[in-house]
Amino acid sequence: MKSVKRVLSVTVAVLLIAMMMIPAVSAADYSFTLKTEKPGYEFTVYPLATLNTTTGKYEATDNVTDSTVKSAILTSTYETANLLEACKKSTGLGDGLADKFVSSTSNEKTYNVGAGIYYVKCTDVPVNNKEILQESIVVLPYKDGTQTINSLTIDYDQNGKIKELGEPGVKKHFKLGDETLTKEDQTFGSNDDITYVLTADVTGSTANKLTSYIITDTMGTGLDTNKKDIVSVVLKNGTTETPLTEGTNYNVITEPADIGGATFGVSIDAKTVLDKNDFYATGNQVVVTYTTKLASDAPVNTNIPNTDALIYSNGSDTKTIPGDTVNAKTYKITAQKIDANTQAPLTGATFTLYKADGTTEITSGTTSGNEGKVTFDKYLAAGTYIVKETGAPEGYNLNSTPQTVVLPGDADRIVVIEDTKAKLPNTGGNGTLMFTIIGGSLVLLAAALFIVVMKKKSSAK
Repeated sequence: MKSVKRVLSVTVAVLLIAMMMIPAVSAADYSFTLKTEKPGYEFTVYPLATLNTTTGKYEATDNVTDSTVKSAILTSTYETANLLEACKKSTGLGDGLADKFVSSTSNEKTYNVGAGIYYVKCTDVPVNNKEILQESIVVLPYKDGTQTINSLTIDYDQNGKIKELGEPGVKKHFKLGDETLTKEDQTFGSNDDITYVLTADVTGSTANKLTSYIITDTMGTGLDTNKKDIVSVVLKNGTTETPLTEGTNYNVITEPADIGGATFGVSIDAKTVLDKNDFYATGNQVVVTYTTKLASDAPVNTNIPNTDALIYSNGSDTKTIPGDTVNAKTYKITAQKIDANTQAPLTGATFTLYKADGTTEITSGTTSGNEGKVTFDKYLAAGTYIVKETGAPEGYNLNSTPQTVVLPGDADRIVVIEDTKAKLPNTGGNGTLMFTIIGGSLVLLAAALFIVVMKKKSSAK
């Protein structure tokens, strides 16, 4: 009797253990792995349905509120195309699992789950993403023909499921009149308008639209930041240009903290431009043209840099692409007056600066200081100029011989003009005797005339 009881006890224990193991196996033997080596992608898993092992049917989870998705779940088998399309359009799937797969942290993540249906959606992408070609429905267990699969791997790097864009180009050049110049150094004078053209490629796509697109410009020391005038902003494709309007299609930002420390930025409007599919047409560029002038404290014979950049974002990721640096340059001319004999510097000489024709006056100045120099107050571009003395120091002869200055070859040259003293009458010797004789003669002549006049008056009486 005792033997029978022992056998029954052992049998019951085994059955209980077996019963406990069955649900454990069914709940832990399913998994799927998400994988990509491209950084900056976030994937969220949405549990859609559980498998009723008694009926073999799928039942929607409580977080699914979309009726279209629920209907697709009820008819789902291992072919899930209809369910995938319904999920792509739905906002009624709940929040998904909090345990997201972020590819910048790791290049893969495995989820151990129960039997059911799961929707995997890419919920965050880097700004250079063009599109995700395949979002995924995961069904576990999965039947492939006669084979039942409990574990799946979704590799987004295979077969180009993730498409990315290259970095956009950002360019810059000068423009003088109708002539477009390269980014080589150019020279300018005080009255010249300096025109810069900033060009940036359009990036983003209709599947990953931008929320921000800003072309920035950093004006180097020597450019007048108070005289920057936007000439035009256009969306360009080949020879076709679509003008954009300030306040409607773009705004000018002048707060350096908002534009990476730049002087100003042209921000394309999100609603009127960035949200439109036409903006992302192949070959589109945004072109900003603006003018400025030299500042009053511009450095002479030194590069004055100007750099552009592009800052763009899709709301979750922001990139800055540096552009070109172009250099403006300007010059000044200095003249010096010295004594021809002693080489001593002289003050009070007036010099006039002319254009190459020698008659068109640019400016003038007077020598001063211990060195007898004057630096003309106008900034000058490269070219040929004439310097003439138009007023001599007191006691010196005027030396009006024109001096030619060619910039930049003579940029470090000081125009030196020598003057000689003016000749004055001698203060002794023959010079004094001559004046004495002439003076005495005049006195005698005056006396003789006086005597003659007096005799005539006496005779008349």
